[in-house]
Amino acid sequence: MADTNAASGQPPASGENVQAEHDALGNAPAINSGHTQNPDAQWYPEAGLGLFIHWGIASVKGINISWSMIDGVNGKPAQIAPDDYWAMAKEFNPQKYDPDQWLKAAKDAGFVYAVLTTRHHEGFALWPSNYGDFSTKNFMAGRDLVKEYVEACRHNGLKVGLYYSPPNWYFDRDFKSFSMRKGSPPLGPDLKPRALQKSQEEIAEHTKAYGAMVRGQLEELLTRYGKIDLLWLDGRIPHLTGEEVMPIARIRQLQPGIVINGRFHGHGDFINYERKLTTDKVADGWAEFCNTWTDYWPYVTGAPFRAPGFIIGQYVTCHSLHINYLTDVGPMADGELTDDTYKNLAVLRDWVKVNGVSVKGTQPLPSGESASVPATASGSMRYLFALPKFENDGANDHVFPKDLLPPEDTVLTLRGVSQPASVRLLSDGRALQYTYTNKVLSVKLPAAKRTNLVDVAQIELK
Repeated sequence: MADTNAASGQPPASGENVQAEHDALGNAPAINSGHTQNPDAQWYPEAGLGLFIHWGIASVKGINISWSMIDGVNGKPAQIAPDDYWAMAKEFNPQKYDPDQWLKAAKDAGFVYAVLTTRHHEGFALWPSNYGDFSTKNFMAGRDLVKEYVEACRHNGLKVGLYYSPPNWYFDRDFKSFSMRKGSPPLGPDLKPRALQKSQEEIAEHTKAYGAMVRGQLEELLTRYGKIDLLWLDGRIPHLTGEEVMPIARIRQLQPGIVINGRFHGHGDFINYERKLTTDKVADGWAEFCNTWTDYWPYVTGAPFRAPGFIIGQYVTCHSLHINYLTDVGPMADGELTDDTYKNLAVLRDWVKVNGVSVKGTQPLPSGESASVPATASGSMRYLFALPKFENDGANDHVFPKDLLPPEDTVLTLRGVSQPASVRLLSDGRALQYTYTNKVLSVKLPAAKRTNLVDVAQIELK
């Protein structure tokens, strides 16, 4: 997962820099190449809403996960030396870890699946792994944090997703540079220049061990916890392909009904958009858009949450395009989510209670219909989403409550439809004024009826 250097206090990386990070991980571009037909996997395209959970030893200092140890990310200096980063494992002891509380709040807010970072690029595994020497087996007396998360998912009726990073910068520490600066000398785990002069024999031996470690850990994740619904892989191993390490056929042998993303093998069951939704077309196949609820994937000390209306706006926009929305939060070092996380989940929960019919069980507009705003359909019902406006809206997605502009009178247009039987504001059921001419419906939504979230016009067609 690409991100920026929290030390700089700057907003997340531009699309160019995010792409540079993906290139560094070996992530493949988004393509649609078909998907599994297993009946147990067909929940995925209709899921709508997933919760990404980035957690690891970086939460001890409340800094960015993994990328904070790399010099030159987004042009900024590293925040911490890798050796000091990995030393946080000795202090990582989440005594208040209660994923059941996390996932109950998520379920109440309408989430269908969750995805936990079982191991990020940093290399620390959240379960007691028999492969490598950097997991809860070597720290925390072997506590299995992944098991507790999986059990909490099942208890709350959420599909179980596991994120796993094949790149492992701890395992690879003697073979990689911790600098992304062009022209920079290789940097070691102490962030001091060093020579990387490994023989072909040493590289070959290391590559073989690297592949065996990743395959072993994936086998553990896919065999220790019962049914796993989604495997979210993030990056490739130098000198090895995904098929060489862990063929998709083997993953499906262990978990026949699993859904797999495409970042490790170069193809999978769905395409993934990150940070910026670079399409306005209805998805041709399974697709997902992931973004952060703050400016960072993990918990970062003091990072504010984006405006709720912006998050809900991304959710309904994705839904109108038949794309799942995977929005992200980060627990603190003690295992708790912040109060602000629960407050924002509650805002989404309350919106879904009132407006959920517009996203639950609905589809994109039928062929021949179009709208001036994101819209969904179900039978004879149509739902038009009026999104709030923000300063610099469209220029970037660093949108916070302070950027919200006052509501204004809005006209929502729906084209190619039959005459309406009723046009109402979904939140209160009151009729909205409209005009209808030549299959074009124009709905007036006055500023007095607007909120700072997403307002929904419900249209029933004759």
